[in-house]
Amino acid sequence: MEKFRDKIELHGSTMERMGLGPVAARVYVYLLYCDETGATFEDMVAYFSVSKSAVSNALKMLKAVEMVDSRTMGGKRKRFFYINFQNMFNERYMETRIKSFSKMLEDIRADRAKDDGFAQELENVALLYSMLLVEYPIMIERWRRTVAMRANKD
Repeated sequence: MEKFRDKIELHGSTMERMGLGPVAARVYVYLLYCDETGATFEDMVAYFSVSKSAVSNALKMLKAVEMVDSRTMGGKRKRFFYINFQNMFNERYMETRIKSFSKMLEDIRADRAKDDGFAQELENVALLYSMLLVEYPIMIERWRRTVAMRANKD
């Protein structure tokens, strides 16, 4: 993993700008560079040279938003953390998240009871999320067909 240190830092900064905390951002990118087995808690504490609580909190947050998951392997007591790609492409999971966020925006707009520029922005973003509910399944189906076609070419 040492050969990826600069890239983990670079892409970790990108993930920070997208809203993750510094350690969580770097842990996420680190796990992207791991193989499918993932990495242990101890691996990450040693690699990042940060406190156990910093890594623990980062993993808890990443697990809470279902970006990361963990498993044990064949009689080993250690948990291995890995990227949870399944939720990225699970229509029901994404639909629930999109609906929740859209409803939150609509509720806030209604609760504010103001007809100002900010209310219009809330309405516009809520409209985007409503459109995503329709378009996301279509996009995923197109993506799946593309992946299948590529696999058939090989």
